[in-house]
Amino acid sequence: MKKQTVKKLLQKKNPIVLEIGASSGQDTKTFLREFPDIQLYCFEPDPRCLEIHKSQINDPRCQLYEIAISDVDGEAEFYQSSGYYEGFSEYPDWLQSSSLKMPKNHLEVHPWCKFENKVKVPTRRLDTWFAENYIEEIDFIWADVQGAEENLIKGGLQTLSHAKYFYTEYEDDELYEGQITLAQIKALLPNFKAIGYFGNNVLFKNTALPAATFKNADQAVWQTWELFPPKVWLQLLKRKLKSKIKSLTSSATTKTPKN
Repeated sequence: MKKQTVKKLLQKKNPIVLEIGASSGQDTKTFLREFPDIQLYCFEPDPRCLEIHKSQINDPRCQLYEIAISDVDGEAEFYQSSGYYEGFSEYPDWLQSSSLKMPKNHLEVHPWCKFENKVKVPTRRLDTWFAENYIEEIDFIWADVQGAEENLIKGGLQTLSHAKYFYTEYEDDELYEGQITLAQIKALLPNFKAIGYFGNNVLFKNTALPAATFKNADQAVWQTWELFPPKVWLQLLKRKLKSKIKSLTSSATTKTPKN
């Protein structure tokens, strides 16, 4: 989802935005560029990403928290991604697939991406953070937590109830161990309605908030070709076919041959 679409959606210069899984700051920069008076709260636990983020972004509109958002206030093992694929040259290593979850099918789907190291990182429930910061309403939550969506949601239900929009990555293939599906994400968010799909990301609207809060701005989402472009359908079809083939292959290998 392009930040210009978020801008049309929110229709304000000074939104309160939470970026959960800020990585090395690519999205952070775009948010700061698109919204002159934004209050941006970023969360990132990977020391490698934090070093880059802090070296490139020094802006009073942005606050960076060096924590992983989860369902426990404590610490956890964090699986660091690395590797290289042809055409990627931004950094020496691929940093964007690190997760609180142990990689599973990710190792098969993206064999070039390695997980050869893990570190201990501090974890925080989003609700704990929210209670300490006295924010009444959140305009937008942008989440990219690489398979840890369940942890984020279960540890942030109170916070989410104060958010107008929630945008998160999802995957119906278990790329990370214990990763929940889109249907399971929806079940955890009964007051949210999915109003747009962008590749393997979904945009939710909080239907429990008064209609006047939105000013019908979410119609802007349906006015952009970014939503449901043909290549997205092709990606979804490829995933379903791959999952079906894998299931059939697995079933065939477990059958006992007849004598």
